[in-house]
Amino acid sequence: MIVTQVSEAILSDDSDDNQSSSSDVEDDGDDEMDNVDNDGWDLWGANDHDFHHVPFRGTAAPHTGQKPDSLFLEIATKTNRYIRQKIRKVTLLQKHSIWNWWEDDTTEELMAFHGVILNMGRRMKSTIKDFFLEQWLDSSRFYKDIFSRERFLQIYWSLHVSPPPRDGTSNRQMQSQASKVKHVIDYIESKFLEFYSPLEYVCVDESTVNFKGRVVFKMHNPQKPTKWGLRIYVIADSTNGYVRGLIPYYGSVTTKSLIHPELTFTSRIVLQLINKVQSVTNEKGYHLYTDRFYTNLDLARELLQANIHLTGTIIQTRKGLPKQMKRKALKIKKHEVVAYRKEDKYLTSWKDKRVVTVLNIWHNPVTSEVSRKTAKKVKVFQKPVAVLDYTSKMGGVDRADHYCLSYGFLKKSLKWWRKLYFWILEISLVNSFHLYNLNQQSKNLPTVSHLEFRKKIIVGLVGNVRNKISRKRGRPSTNDTEDHLNGTLHLIRAHERKVTKDCEVYSNRKVKGGRKETSFYCNTCERKPGLHPNKCFAIYHAEKKYR
Repeated sequence: MIVTQVSEAILSDDSDDNQSSSSDVEDDGDDEMDNVDNDGWDLWGANDHDFHHVPFRGTAAPHTGQKPDSLFLEIATKTNRYIRQKIRKVTLLQKHSIWNWWEDDTTEELMAFHGVILNMGRRMKSTIKDFFLEQWLDSSRFYKDIFSRERFLQIYWSLHVSPPPRDGTSNRQMQSQASKVKHVIDYIESKFLEFYSPLEYVCVDESTVNFKGRVVFKMHNPQKPTKWGLRIYVIADSTNGYVRGLIPYYGSVTTKSLIHPELTFTSRIVLQLINKVQSVTNEKGYHLYTDRFYTNLDLARELLQANIHLTGTIIQTRKGLPKQMKRKALKIKKHEVVAYRKEDKYLTSWKDKRVVTVLNIWHNPVTSEVSRKTAKKVKVFQKPVAVLDYTSKMGGVDRADHYCLSYGFLKKSLKWWRKLYFWILEISLVNSFHLYNLNQQSKNLPTVSHLEFRKKIIVGLVGNVRNKISRKRGRPSTNDTEDHLNGTLHLIRAHERKVTKDCEVYSNRKVKGGRKETSFYCNTCERKPGLHPNKCFAIYHAEKKYR
């Protein structure tokens, strides 16, 4: 590694012309900067000593715990209370309404429901009902073996994770927006913190749950892949993407609940998240990574007082930065490095395609040699170690988002809390995947892929729950030779609800007016073909070519 001073900041380039023009720019800049107040910042020199780093002594390790049956039991209880209350308010249900035969959810049935939801994310279809189609081309045996379509929709529509409102009070009067899923989030987050001790490297970033419905705290960011949705601030392990803590944004409700009200909102978010981790681990010496949305001098000062080191990109117009580092005053050529130091904080600017400024409390402004392969040749240049470290450690939250979106169940919904609830479900599965592989590695056993682990979880959640009224599945036969000419006694029946079917002998939809329907069918044949009594019934069971 090469220590880079400002006087040696102009690194080698391919062209002599570029070198000379770079020197001119540097000289002009120095003349301007001599008369400008540094705001306490000094140029970093080779003889400056580094400050003391607080060592981190923790190790990444999974912890064993119990199955979250208590959460499923509580959700089942709240769902049953909610739907019974809704049914009582309806004076008269329709004759064929599925709510006429509602049965209370059980813990096992609710676990199986979540297993089916997770499996739906593996093979997405247009609507939920498409998973239960009877046609051979679209049929999916797994879903119909676990639930009938009506029972699955009952659970899906009635799913409720917060207590129902009392009689005479509206849900909005009784509860704040945050309380709709607060209990579930608090429970799951406590398990995140309980089951895993992270390494020293953690990062803070935001995730967006896609949602375009009507809610006051919906966010919009045109620069994000998911432009509209619900914002969740996340702290994750930089090495594997394990989510340690999260704060959903509910507007002013969230803002008022944060610590350090004297600081900016972004600083308070970071401090609240890191405080959640430290309150459980009691470790000092964490190295935290943030992007330019969060990084500022006040945040760096507060973190350092808590023995936490910060590395993050920073906006050049932030309050307290030296005026020489402002966007208009900073004139450097490609691959130049300019570094400043104030007390125990380093500020490093480096230009590649654009200027990147990094504030950190760990790396001094040293550079490392890196190479970049282009179409014509391999180009070697110097890059600050702080920038390299930030690039390698900042992607923990993005990695967690990638796992969630790989097989995520994100169906459209008018209720924002449903989208947030299913996102929590995905995050829980991703964290469980990391814990499982860490446990396997500690025992020198082979690890599994994300998809293989998801299948194991689905099988475990479904258990022995099966559709009580399931019928024989498979491709319907188009040739009933063995059925209708087998010489056995065939019995004719009439549909109790007067459901009609095309007559297998007399009906012909290819001819205008040729469709002939009947409510009678053969109860012995496997396909239960529709047949008019007497003549059609006799012809069908006597002749091979009955049409």
